[in-house]
Amino acid sequence: MCCFAASGDPMRIRRLKLKNFRSVERGKILFPEHTVMIGGNSVGKSTICEALDLLLGPDRLSRAGAINEHDFHGRAYLDNDGEPIKIQLEAVLTDLSTDLETKFRAHREYWDTEKQRLLDETAKPEDTEQEHVLPALRIVFEGLYDKEEDEFTAETYFASPPPEEGEIRARVTRPMKREFGFIYLRALRTGARALSLERGSLLDIILRLKDDDRSAMWEQTLKQLENLDPPIDQIKQLKDILEDIDERARRFIPLSEDEKAFRLYPSALTREDLRRSITLFGSSERSNTPVPYWRLGSGVINALVFSLLTFIAQLKKNVIFAMEEPEIAIPPHTQRRIVKFLRGRMQQVILTTHSPFVLEQFEPESVVILEREKDCKLKGRHVEIAGIKAKTYRGNLRRILAEAMLGSGVICVEGVSDAEVLMAASDVLEKDSVPGTYTPLDLSGVTIVECEGDGGILRYGEFFKGLGLEIYAFYDSQKNEDIADDIDKLFDGDWQLDHTGIEYLLAEEVSVGVLRAFLEEASEWDDYPHNSKSPDLYEYDENLDEDNVRKLVKKVLKVRKGSGYAGHLVELCKPGDLPKIIVTALEDISDALPDNLGPDEDADEGDDDDAGGEAPEEA
Repeated sequence: MCCFAASGDPMRIRRLKLKNFRSVERGKILFPEHTVMIGGNSVGKSTICEALDLLLGPDRLSRAGAINEHDFHGRAYLDNDGEPIKIQLEAVLTDLSTDLETKFRAHREYWDTEKQRLLDETAKPEDTEQEHVLPALRIVFEGLYDKEEDEFTAETYFASPPPEEGEIRARVTRPMKREFGFIYLRALRTGARALSLERGSLLDIILRLKDDDRSAMWEQTLKQLENLDPPIDQIKQLKDILEDIDERARRFIPLSEDEKAFRLYPSALTREDLRRSITLFGSSERSNTPVPYWRLGSGVINALVFSLLTFIAQLKKNVIFAMEEPEIAIPPHTQRRIVKFLRGRMQQVILTTHSPFVLEQFEPESVVILEREKDCKLKGRHVEIAGIKAKTYRGNLRRILAEAMLGSGVICVEGVSDAEVLMAASDVLEKDSVPGTYTPLDLSGVTIVECEGDGGILRYGEFFKGLGLEIYAFYDSQKNEDIADDIDKLFDGDWQLDHTGIEYLLAEEVSVGVLRAFLEEASEWDDYPHNSKSPDLYEYDENLDEDNVRKLVKKVLKVRKGSGYAGHLVELCKPGDLPKIIVTALEDISDALPDNLGPDEDADEGDDDDAGGEAPEEA
């Protein structure tokens, strides 16, 4: 087990380049110290994790079929002339321990942390000694089709120094990769293999870290299975069948002179077979009966997996940990605890997520937004706080901002009443529209954000625009025409009310029949407003004329602003009862962002592992 240099700096992945890998023709990602990657469905989040696994996973290339046809971009592994097309991946590692710097000094390069690039070969000694320049290793993966052998080959090697003609490239071996400490945990849907003893599973990692000599363990286990007492084949029914088989087979086949030529054992008596067949059992709180771990429930499985990660973090100090969607089957408070643990104990964490509870645990500079260009190029864009203050991002709005960052678009509104009205109106349109003609906000991936007044709409709009989201504004009538002009220029769509508040819009434009029904219900609520000095101020009478009904609704909505009254009024409406500006805004957004949220499946990424995800590689 290696230790860090005296500075205590952890080893880090700084950059990843991809070429002709799965759905990505070309791509480049820069990684902060800890990284959470977000982006649309099939943008390439899983592809990045798989690329890191091929580069740094100790056991990945030792498996049969490390890559196949589906790993090549567009499944093209031969060009038009029949020559092999290469998958090329490259990772830059920095913050090496003193031991690793010495061990790999022949392959050392230098990374400029300010310019976020490698120094070229012409760099002078004084250039490499600057404080912002760090020693680095560049690891390259190359995969291609071998026509002569009719198989796909894969290897990793050091990029520096480049080999002379006829020289063999310096390979990165499994023991070397173990020293890098990379663990990749795929999305946990059933915990498959993560809790097995297969090579690279969490249990196997712990076993390796706790006991370097595992050969005696396997030999002892195999011996005990071979000498099981009583043997399995002594069960009466099995014994009778084996004796009959033995008698009949001896008529045609020369068999051993021993009394038993055929035996039954609980496994093939090989290490690899045991790795696949040994199963972890556990007893839940409500039952004392041990069952296979996959029957304990997905939430329990995931919690168990992370408890094993705490063990690994204790045993091994330099861990680069990558995982897809740690939120699966885990409640929000547990998501927060898990991410806090990972960020605090792992030297570098690289996650993908669709959960605001995970995303909010990262500072904005740790968030990388993945984007796919039309020519299949992948890029990662780092979040910049533009418009809003850093303390605002880190304050009470952090979760709603995180939720918005995970979506497709944002509606900026001034206050809570505007937000509840738009959500309720979206539900009304969905319920009463012809199927397929209207996409509700949640399926469009649109988040409504309260922006603290009209000035806040511009500030938040600038922030969300910088994230590449579709941004919309729904706001009160403005006396200052310059603000309205600025909003119109910044936003992809905006709607300015003819009223100074959403309450006035509802009171003036919702059909009077709905307003009467609302007052009849609301007047019975415990928190309906009353005025002891003027009892008639909020009293509803079914004999009130239309003007007084609208005036009363206006007063009630204003005094109970943000208490759900405005939203409930909208819930009583049919689409034809709603103010026209609300319907227009929601329908325009529906047309612009039709059903953007489908299942997150990288359909073209070629991951044919089981649904439970494959085990992580060894640290």
